[in-house]
Amino acid sequence: MMSPFDRKNKVAAALDRIALHALLLALCVGYFFFLWRSGIPSLLAGSALFVLVCLSLMLLERQTLARRERMLRERVGGMIALQDLILFPASRACETVCALLCDTLCAQPLGGGMMRYEDETWLIRCAQCLQGTNASEGDVLSAHRSRIEQQADKCALVSTAGFSPAAVRAAEWMDPPVRLISGRQLALLFGRLHPATDEEIAQHLSRSKKPFSWQRIRALALSPAKLRRYLLCALLLLVFYLITNAPATLAACLLSFVLALLCARENRRSFTL
Repeated sequence: MMSPFDRKNKVAAALDRIALHALLLALCVGYFFFLWRSGIPSLLAGSALFVLVCLSLMLLERQTLARRERMLRERVGGMIALQDLILFPASRACETVCALLCDTLCAQPLGGGMMRYEDETWLIRCAQCLQGTNASEGDVLSAHRSRIEQQADKCALVSTAGFSPAAVRAAEWMDPPVRLISGRQLALLFGRLHPATDEEIAQHLSRSKKPFSWQRIRALALSPAKLRRYLLCALLLLVFYLITNAPATLAACLLSFVLALLCARENRRSFTL
């Protein structure tokens, strides 16, 4: 199964296929005509070679489509697994990741988010982060403390997103170092073991094609963190207007001030019971 972005227009695909076949037939016939300088034998031999090349290309195309379908199913399956993992309770998320690592590494599960791999006891902890955020050094320190409490040999911290630079430095500083597994690696493992079905791919596409939401834009534009930025921008534009006396600068200053007022009003209304 291919995604809608990989599909080509039917008329364009048909024209491309006809042109490719005509060019290939001309090349096959021309090759034998160049060798033999005879029309009918060159046409017969070139046609036979053309059929052989077409069959080879058809087999290669089927293999390519099968590989793309497998990659699509693995990618969507990994994304769905990460989305579900974020909503799981902490203990269940650790158990799920531990079971995945046990299946991947052929390790022995010990329960409680622990496994035995290469004669060492590993503690698995999961940092459930939303997309666009990263696990912090506090998550690394918490995982290291849990390893000491559980008396495990080593610890692995899995994040559903990524890790901040401070978290990477903290993981390397620990003794023994904490093994970090990013969300991208986790999605690949989930996708290989649990590829998505046709129904799951259809549901994922329907969730991805959400209508244009003005409420979301309003929430982003009038978030509490934007209030000081709007006021600072209005102040700088006012100073620039006093220096240059440009009407466009005054209009931009008034717009920034109005956005700051709307942001303050939206914040007060958000915290009203």
